[in-house]
Amino acid sequence: MTTHRSPAIRSTSGPRGIRLTDPIEGVQFTLLTPRAVEPEPIDPSAFEPPVDTAASIPVSRLETLYQVGALVRDADMNIVADCTSGERTSVDPGEYYLEISSAKMKLYLHVTGGVAFEPGDDGVSLSFPGAAAVRVGVRSLHEHPAATIETASDPGSVAAALSHLGSALKTTSCERSFPTLRGHPPLVEVGDGLSVPDGIEPPDADVAIEVPPAFDRLFPIAPLAYYLGATVEIGDEPILIADGEPFALDRGDGFEATVERVLKQTFLLDCVTRTEGLYDVPLHERALVEAAVDLDFERLYELPIGARVGRYLDVPYDDVAPAVPKWKLTADVVPDPESVPVLPFLADELAVIRCPDDPAAAGQSTESLSPAVKSVFGGERGAVWRSTGRRDAGGSGGSLDGNVFTPEPADSIEQTYVGDGVPIGASKMSVDEYYRRLDFESDPERQIRVRVVCNDPEMDEENAVEGTYGAREWLEFDISTYDQLTTAELAALLEREADFLHYIGHADEEGLRCVDGHLDARTLDQVDVNAFLLNACQSYEQGRALVDAGALGGIVTLTDVLNPTATEIGMSIARFLNQGFSLLSMLDLLEKRNRLAQRYMVVGDGNMTPVESRTGSPFSATVRTGEQNEHSVSITGYPSKHYQLGAITRPHVSGVTKYYLNSGELDTYSLSESELRELLQTQVFPVVVDGTLYWSDDVPIEAL
Repeated sequence: MTTHRSPAIRSTSGPRGIRLTDPIEGVQFTLLTPRAVEPEPIDPSAFEPPVDTAASIPVSRLETLYQVGALVRDADMNIVADCTSGERTSVDPGEYYLEISSAKMKLYLHVTGGVAFEPGDDGVSLSFPGAAAVRVGVRSLHEHPAATIETASDPGSVAAALSHLGSALKTTSCERSFPTLRGHPPLVEVGDGLSVPDGIEPPDADVAIEVPPAFDRLFPIAPLAYYLGATVEIGDEPILIADGEPFALDRGDGFEATVERVLKQTFLLDCVTRTEGLYDVPLHERALVEAAVDLDFERLYELPIGARVGRYLDVPYDDVAPAVPKWKLTADVVPDPESVPVLPFLADELAVIRCPDDPAAAGQSTESLSPAVKSVFGGERGAVWRSTGRRDAGGSGGSLDGNVFTPEPADSIEQTYVGDGVPIGASKMSVDEYYRRLDFESDPERQIRVRVVCNDPEMDEENAVEGTYGAREWLEFDISTYDQLTTAELAALLEREADFLHYIGHADEEGLRCVDGHLDARTLDQVDVNAFLLNACQSYEQGRALVDAGALGGIVTLTDVLNPTATEIGMSIARFLNQGFSLLSMLDLLEKRNRLAQRYMVVGDGNMTPVESRTGSPFSATVRTGEQNEHSVSITGYPSKHYQLGAITRPHVSGVTKYYLNSGELDTYSLSESELRELLQTQVFPVVVDGTLYWSDDVPIEAL
């Protein structure tokens, strides 16, 4: 398990300013100063909000490298000004805390003086008239599991282990809907008996969940038990008991659907209710809920969690469903004791968990796939294409045995599967791959390392991705390109540390084609590449082998792909990743715009985000042209590793003052041509215009 390390605040000379780094999350944020400065460490406890690290900077002016927002709070933490990246805001002299958004960490500035927030073309200027210094405080957004619970494999012991997942919650108030107040649940490992470390105690939540003694009943309730801080007990029927009142968990469409609705409903209403506290901001979802139901949010905010949840569940789900954010993750987990260790990881993401006994039967066979994709798997239903390559002794033998199937569709941005078989349309994860997340350590002090390999001279156009990856000057990139590598050279490159490898070329049954033959990835004992794109024909098995050898996750192809298609999709993937999209969320968006993207899939950890987003949650826009110089523009947000469900965002749309939860379609706006141009100039993001994918810096506005 990774040792906890605190964020750091250090001076930087290129450019002049201070660099804030979080070694846990592997992220950084830079503030520019008028002159070179040396931060003076101060006691973090001097800050009113909780911070891990603090320093004093002897300046009265700071600048950001890109657009950010800020909340200005007084000494009692009451909001006195809401600054946006599109408006100039000033506050009279006093004692203030500025809470800076989109910084990849909790960032506070403490000043005694005036405040002036002034956005520019590329960033924001923050000046503090009368202040002798600015105090900077930083808190990491991440918390590793605090301990490991051991459990026997019987349902009763697993239920007792799940009762302790909520020990990681930093509060049972509705503010735990913020991702920074939900710690990672303790790990759970299957052993000889139940053993819970000292100090790992369930919160006093007055919420309990009873389910029959079966894994297909225990697994789906794990995220709900974690989020509610509930104890889990074995009973005759699935019920949730809040403040002494029972609520059946097998209503309507059945058990799993009811659990999903309860999780989404309680989470949504917590997000709405928390606006009665420190985050009294105009939240879009609150307006939707208030128009549909009669709830006293001021009263709800003061209630203990059990009574509050009970009141939430008095409301019919259908009444609030339109306000529920698009869910990030649905996980299909085969109900087997061997899968118990994945539950804390899925709970941490608030995943919707489903338990298919036979995934191929519960979902769809390969008959639903396109002819090109079906051709990969041969004529026999469920038979996986096998390579003739061989792995060295001690390896897996080189074949991928198991059923091929498409899981039941899910109403979420991402979908994953834990179990035997090959899921088409979802990533496949294992216990080992979830644990690999804990072993992964980012170093925000170094450059982001991207390796581009082009082993096909006919695809030199795609090799232009080198410029795409490094198009963001405020982040440091180490980009290297390689052409026509030999098998030995490619093997050596895969063994070197890299954040992302983009391979352009060919693959077949023998491996990845090189100038002197083929490199079979199944012969590699270890790779040190975090994520990858194998833009080569039928690269699934080679990509799977890279994950088996140590990579976190990657994108592969299932079929032969024509060079023009590979070039187009490869360029798009480079830009998606460059803007902070995870592997799965990027592919989800690409598949909606390009039918040939069905030929690509994610292997390993689809939540992997090789490059951090520049301004909070990544987002896309959909533009539908209209008449009389008006355009309909919809904004869609994508939660990520650094900005999980529950974070709030505000689009840089002229005149928009309200906030939104950061997942799914936020809203639709009617914009003039000038307003659309202003939006497109705020930053680089994907834009779909009448069904065609562009990027905000190349949208042909004159053709609209």
